[in-house]
Amino acid sequence: MLKSLLFVALSIVILAGTASAQILSGDKPDLYALVIAPIDLTDATRSMTVYDTDEDGYIDKEEQKRIDWKDEIKQFDLNRDGKLTHLELCVRFAKLRDDSGVTQQVVNNANIYLRRNDRNGNGQLDPDEIANGWPSEPEEFDTNKDGVITLAEIAKRFAYMGGLRREMGIEQVDQVTAIRTVRKLDTDRDQKLDNDEQAGAFLPLPAKDYDENDDGKLGIMEIATMLAKHRRDSGMSKSDLAKVRSVFERYDRNSDGTIDKDEFAAAAGLFSNGSNTNPLKELDKNGDGELTQMEVQQVITQSRKTLGFDDQHLAEARKLLTRHDKNRSTFIDESELFESPVSGQLAKSILKQADQDDDKRVSLIELAKYLAKETK
Repeated sequence: MLKSLLFVALSIVILAGTASAQILSGDKPDLYALVIAPIDLTDATRSMTVYDTDEDGYIDKEEQKRIDWKDEIKQFDLNRDGKLTHLELCVRFAKLRDDSGVTQQVVNNANIYLRRNDRNGNGQLDPDEIANGWPSEPEEFDTNKDGVITLAEIAKRFAYMGGLRREMGIEQVDQVTAIRTVRKLDTDRDQKLDNDEQAGAFLPLPAKDYDENDDGKLGIMEIATMLAKHRRDSGMSKSDLAKVRSVFERYDRNSDGTIDKDEFAAAAGLFSNGSNTNPLKELDKNGDGELTQMEVQQVITQSRKTLGFDDQHLAEARKLLTRHDKNRSTFIDESELFESPVSGQLAKSILKQADQDDDKRVSLIELAKYLAKETK
């Protein structure tokens, strides 16, 4: 039994910096390929506290009589000893979460909303807390219809809405920008922007085209849909939109949607290196000392296109750089490439194609450009 448990335990690979783990095996790909997140560990610990009454580290057959998912026990008894361990419970919770499309990031977001609205701090939203206005459609969250909304129910709803947004072409940056816009301008706190509130949002497209329920207001989903459409039509990537948002959040001090001459000039003084270099100068395409959102969008988008790769290529390049850069030089040297690569490894033969400055190594940007060229 000990050997079996050790085998299962050794199948866990801790992923650095993420506090998550991946179980690896060829026996049960549906279970052993799961990624265990912190929330799974927390849920497993809670279950062990409830069911392991003799506190011997196992939920034995007698203790299992209290479990309401008895038909599933055999599936998660990985070492077939008739007992359930903390690790085996982790796998079950990871499976349930994975089936619902819930990631740790979704759980973290759900936790933020729960803490914000859980006035009595009991870890759930009670009827009187729900009555305060969030969520606006509680019946969509309360799946078991018991009148309270738990963290798990919030996370599942967020995961469902995330999937729906992806089907509609809405990326996280569109959603986050929409949320921040509403949070900033929603003076009556109805989680929508009416005509007066929309005036300060500087929305890129006509509001009436995205007011799906014709109530004269725009909700977060409607604004996110608009932003996604504008981003795609403008040729902006996800990172492009994030950069535009960052520029205006930092420098547009009066939030009027433009960076005027005073705000533009003040940008040079925000840095203490004594160079008086204005970080906004390269964005000022017409040289008038002011910036509009459209101007910044065009410059940032064109700059990325000039580089010749998109967000996906850059993300893949970062992954490959991490995998190959053994000496952490932020470059891939010739010695870190492979003569006979297997899947996921880079061959030495790419050096000639990817090394654009002939320094016998490949930078992140060079690798992203190489990947973009290879996928055309």
